[in-house]
This record gives sequence, structure tokens and C-alpha cells, in this order.
Amino acid sequence: MKVRFFLTILPLFALLAVNCGQNDEADIESLLESSWFVSDGAIRTADDSTDVPQDYPFNGLLADTIPYVRWVRWIQRPITREYEIVVNGDSADVLIMAKLTGTPPGYGLFVNNNPLEPIYNRVISDTLIRRVKLYKDGNRWRIASLTAADIHTLDTNNPVTIEEIRASVPQRNYEFIIRSADTYFEKDELPIFYPSDTIIVTVTCSGQNDSTWAFLHHGTGHRPGFGIHIRQPFYRETTTTFSRTWVIAEDNIVNTPAVRHSATDVLGWETLFGDSTATYYSRAWCFPYIVMEANETLPEDEE
Repeated sequence: MKVRFFLTILPLFALLAVNCGQNDEADIESLLESSWFVSDGAIRTADDSTDVPQDYPFNGLLADTIPYVRWVRWIQRPITREYEIVVNGDSADVLIMAKLTGTPPGYGLFVNNNPLEPIYNRVISDTLIRRVKLYKDGNRWRIASLTAADIHTLDTNNPVTIEEIRASVPQRNYEFIIRSADTYFEKDELPIFYPSDTIIVTVTCSGQNDSTWAFLHHGTGHRPGFGIHIRQPFYRETTTTFSRTWVIAEDNIVNTPAVRHSATDVLGWETLFGDSTATYYSRAWCFPYIVMEANETLPEDEE
């Protein structure tokens, strides 16, 4: 009888273990779909949802940093995010992947590099990769750390590389540096800015077989209707180094603490200034940043 009882209960334990694992995966995916820190924030930095290139916000014609060019991306939606989730007890590792595509004539990269010429439409075929570590607090999963979202063009002959992004606030001796899209940052290690901060952002990047130009995206909320989308060209310091001043007040953040999303977006010269036969290639590192007062606590994972 004892042996029979053991043989009967063993499959029940196995079934419970499978169900618990499935529940954990569903709870983790739900958290990542709704979290201020992840959600679709990185995707929104790459998608302008329009086919009309416009002037850069807060940047008049005389203040342009590069030869005349205006561009926007329009990515086809819905976008399906794929999750590879590995649960190990009360911790979990997640790989998030998504394909960002845009096929003309309705979607893609829309570029105007001459006011007297038409808008060129280029095919987009990018992939997004981000990694997240989580831990279980009672019955609730929480984000422990995450990497930048690395968005890059697939199967290109002109891959773009980002070597370093540095965001510094000299007034309070604060600096955030990232040198690899595989580096994990805990939430208190993410870029933390005060509403009054003026930030100097410097990026080092390069392109194979072509020169590049970098653009700064910031102010993007984690879901539509939250935050504004600002994209501005950097100023070129050297052939591989760009810098720009970023004023947090431009993000129009009313309530703090707040989580917004930024991206350093690097495009090839041919992509920006080529004719109708030019191809598209780019790379972007997208990162959440926190805007808060010095005496405030970090935001929760979810609203």
C-alpha cells in the first residue's frame, strides 16, 4: 500500500510543478508587458507612426547640426514580442525579442534629404533584443535588473556599432556610462535625473564601410499618451564621437517619480543622404531613465 501511494502521488507532484512553472511564466510575461521599465518603451523610441518627416523639435533651420535631412520611421504593428523565460526557484532570466519591420509604400523609413526632392522610402528590417532578471517576492515577481534594448538591422553589409554612451550632469557630479548592450543594471543603477538637470550626452559609434550620424530620442512614455517623443541630431565632435545637451524640462514631465525611455539612434550616411536606391541600416541602444526629486523613492515596476 505504501508503495502504491507513493507511485500515485508522484505524478501529482510533477503535475503541480508543471502548473507552477506555467503560472510563473505567465505572471512574468504579464509583468514585462505592463511594466514602466520595459513594456513597449523601446519600440516607441524607434517608431514615429507617420510618413511625414518633420523639423526636429526645438531645433530651427539655422541650428541644424548636419546637412539638411528629415526622417521618420513607421513600423508595422502589431509587434509580437517573444519571451524565452527560464525560472530557477525564486529567480528568473528572460530574453525578450521582437522584429521591427516596415515595408513600403505604407511603412518604412521616410527620408527627405533635399527640400526640392521627393521623400525616399526605405525598407526596415530590424531586430530588438533585451534581457531581464527577476526575483520572486512572496507570490509576486519583480524586476531585479535589465539590459539596454539593442535594436539593429538584420543581414546588412554595413553593420553599425555603438561603443559607448555617456550621460553626465556636471552640476551634481553625476554620470551614467554604458559600454555594452549586454550589461545588466539594477533599477537604482539606471540613469536617474532631476527635473532641473541639464545633461551632456556623448556617444562613440562607427559604421562598417560607411560613416554614420547619431540622433538622440527621449521623453517617450511606456505606452501611448504618456510622455512626448523628441528626436534631435547630435553634434559631431570627431568622425566617431557625437555629443548633445539634453534638458530634462523639455520632456514635459508633470509628476515625479516618472519612468521615460530614451535611445541613441545611429544611422548610416547612405541611409540618410542616398537616393532612391540607398539601403537602410542602423543601430540603437534604448534605455529607461528615471526622473525624480532627490528625496523621492524609485518607482514601482508597475503603475
